[in-house]
Amino acid sequence: MVEPTASTHISEGQEGGEQQQEEQQRVLPEVQIVPHRLLSEKTGMKLVEELKTVGLVSRVAYAGPGDTIGYIWVEVFGFHEKTMERIRAACDKYLPFGYDLSVGRFTKYRKTVSDYIREDMMRRLREKLAELAEKGGEGEEKEEGRR
Repeated sequence: MVEPTASTHISEGQEGGEQQQEEQQRVLPEVQIVPHRLLSEKTGMKLVEELKTVGLVSRVAYAGPGDTIGYIWVEVFGFHEKTMERIRAACDKYLPFGYDLSVGRFTKYRKTVSDYIREDMMRRLREKLAELAEKGGEGEEKEEGRR
C-alpha cells in the first residue's frame, strides 16, 4: 500500500520553509473499526484503551450517537501486519459479535476551506458582539444619567 502524503513543493532558499515543511508531513494511515453493533461507552472505552497499547499507534478516535460508539479510528505510524494482528486480537476480545476493518484515511488531517471560512465567520461574529456590548454599556450609562 502506498501511503498518501500532503505535500507542498519547497524550493531551496524559499521564505517560510519551516511552515511549509510542517505541511509536508506524512499523512498517517488509519485503521477503521466498524462494530456490527453499537458499543456501550463502557465496552467501547475498554477497547479504545487496549488499542492505545498496540505498538506503532499514534492516536485513537471514536464516534457514535449519544453514549454509544459506532466507529473507531486507529492512526498508525505505518501499515505493518503485526500491528494489524494486535488490532484484530483486541477487536476479537471486545467485539465477539463481529466487526469490519478497513485501512485508509478516514478523519481530517488538515483544515479544509470550510474550516477557514467558519473560523473567519466566528471571528467576525465575536468582533461584532464585542462592538455591540461596548455600545450597549455606553447606552446604559447615558440612560442612568437621565433618571
